[in-house]
Amino acid sequence: MGPRNGRKDVRILLLGEPGVGKTSLILSLVSEEFPEEVPPRAEEITIPADVTPEKVPTNIVDYSAQEQGEDSLITEIHKANVICVVYAVDDDETIDKITSYWLPFIQEQLGENHLVPIVLVGNKVDLVEYSSLEIILPIMNQYAELNFPSKTLKNISELFYYAQKAVLHPTTPLYVTETRDLTEKCKKALTRIFKICDYDNDEVLSDYELNQFQDKDGCLSPTEVSDLFSTCPVIAWGPEVVNVVPTNDKGWITLQGYLAQWTLIAALDVCRLMEFLAYLGYMSTPDENQLTAIIVTREKKLDLQKRQTSRNVFHCQVIGPQGAGKSTFMQGFIGKTLQAQASINKAHLTPYTINSLQVYGQEKYLLLHEVDIFGMNDTLTPPELYCDVVCLMFDASHSRSFEYVARLFLKYFSDSKVPVLIVGSKADQPIAVQDYGLQPIAFCSKHKLPPLQAFSANGTIRKDAYVKLATMAAYP
Repeated sequence: MGPRNGRKDVRILLLGEPGVGKTSLILSLVSEEFPEEVPPRAEEITIPADVTPEKVPTNIVDYSAQEQGEDSLITEIHKANVICVVYAVDDDETIDKITSYWLPFIQEQLGENHLVPIVLVGNKVDLVEYSSLEIILPIMNQYAELNFPSKTLKNISELFYYAQKAVLHPTTPLYVTETRDLTEKCKKALTRIFKICDYDNDEVLSDYELNQFQDKDGCLSPTEVSDLFSTCPVIAWGPEVVNVVPTNDKGWITLQGYLAQWTLIAALDVCRLMEFLAYLGYMSTPDENQLTAIIVTREKKLDLQKRQTSRNVFHCQVIGPQGAGKSTFMQGFIGKTLQAQASINKAHLTPYTINSLQVYGQEKYLLLHEVDIFGMNDTLTPPELYCDVVCLMFDASHSRSFEYVARLFLKYFSDSKVPVLIVGSKADQPIAVQDYGLQPIAFCSKHKLPPLQAFSANGTIRKDAYVKLATMAAYP
């Protein structure tokens, strides 16, 4: 669903008196050693998301009074997500400037009640044998927005991670510095958690209640689902969810299934997703909104032109005649064998299943949608043709089954740019010779389709066909 705290990047600004070592800190982060020759100012650098602990790209900006004027300083202060005020621990004047110039100037630009965290960074600690903490504490008590590392940072990367953390995990919503107390909202949230866990309402958490709170079974029981949606008018899904996403043997939704279900809701009804996110309290801060929960990617036609996509969710239409094994194929995708499917309540079956799988080491979601064909002359509607990949399925044990999918391919997909995979189901049964001009393998070869995929849900379910479909969708 998006980076933590809804942010797509973090911008760190380094301020301080000339000579305190701002530029050296930035350059040493890049080169992993302190430079001998230091320019007046370092160019802005970007740390890619994949090398940061929080997986959020980070921009680091240096300010130099020697090269930049006050207008540039004001602009950078307004653009920053977090400001590091650097001082030299061996230079009292740079410490005095924190309160005589830098902090008042920042407040003047952002306002006294601004929410931009400020991190005090003591540099050149190797030049002294004492801690600057006693000098800094009075400043910390005076300015609530200040952050100061609780321990001595042992390397440069820790400093920038701490600054990033001040933005992504701010303490302001949880803790009031002036009173050294939790905020009222934090107390309310903790009280609610306590009450949820206090099953017998005796205002004491027993060992049993504590263990239930942290059962770590990786699933949501019906009670846990009910508690989760206690702030919503209704639960976001019904009993059919057990046949849509992965669950455990009790029918409880797993973490993998939970994420898949929200992905399905986002794909089918984004307005409904936004409604539930609001009820659950997602992004209620003034400067953020629920749109950070979704990512809008480029148009599909551009993906087809470039033969690759940045999307992680793909729609697959599973099309074939009745009795071809489509429902079995779809239930197999969420791990249900033929034997497990025998006990399914047919009233709780839906035309959708969704699950995640790996495509070249990357997690992708494949959303399967079942489309029934009732006769040779049946037509497909535009919504049934709109997808990322098509799975044409026939019963390999029935001699007339392949003709349906062959006709469908020639009518709708022979000139289409949508990738098509033909799957023969019930591969555990004797394979029938198809009553059609070409046998399935020859048909696939003639029309330059991927090799025919065989599928069976009897016993261990192979994932080859699902991975092939997801790969074809991701790399059309």
